[in-house]
Amino acid sequence: MADAQAHRKCLLWLGCALVAGWLAWPLLRPRLWPASSSPWLVVLDGYHRLDGALRRQAGNGEPILLITCPATAQPTPAQLAQQSKAARLLPQRPPMLVVLDGFDTATQAVALAQWLQRRQRRGNSLPRQLLLVSDLHHFPRAQFATQIAVGGMGPEVLAFPVPASTASAPAPGSWSDWPVWRDALRLQLWRLTGSTGAFLSGAELRRKIEHCW
Repeated sequence: MADAQAHRKCLLWLGCALVAGWLAWPLLRPRLWPASSSPWLVVLDGYHRLDGALRRQAGNGEPILLITCPATAQPTPAQLAQQSKAARLLPQRPPMLVVLDGFDTATQAVALAQWLQRRQRRGNSLPRQLLLVSDLHHFPRAQFATQIAVGGMGPEVLAFPVPASTASAPAPGSWSDWPVWRDALRLQLWRLTGSTGAFLSGAELRRKIEHCW
């Protein structure tokens, strides 16, 4: 009897360790076996965020991946002109790629992960760092969710906040905020099932989709 109880306890601890390792893998993989390619700038939606990324690109030359829903209508003609100028200055680097997908932070993180997966399947190396360009108040929620989505492939997600477009922007988020953990849980659910659970939002989901598409 004692041996059976000890065996069950060992199995329980082993199961807990495996679950904990699976949950933490997106945070551990970039530190243990990081991706090897040059950093990319990842912009969520655009507007002043894309302006900030283009300014950074002009000085540092990182490629830009813009993830945006079609209704955002980005990039603008002025930004396309700046993109063309960057292409002439940096002919060896793709200046900007656009992914039309995602209607909130969690689904945009999924769109990024799926883009990286397609790139990996084609035999391309992945960036060791993704500089996530967004507003200061959008972190740490966006950074944490995106790290969970892509970290299992090796990239490390770093925050690259840009000044908000208005003086009335919300205060920066904190790790105690429920939306931070809500999006983190949604991305763990996506890793497990392939769904972010957005359908549970009901009317809020419909509103976001209608606004985006």
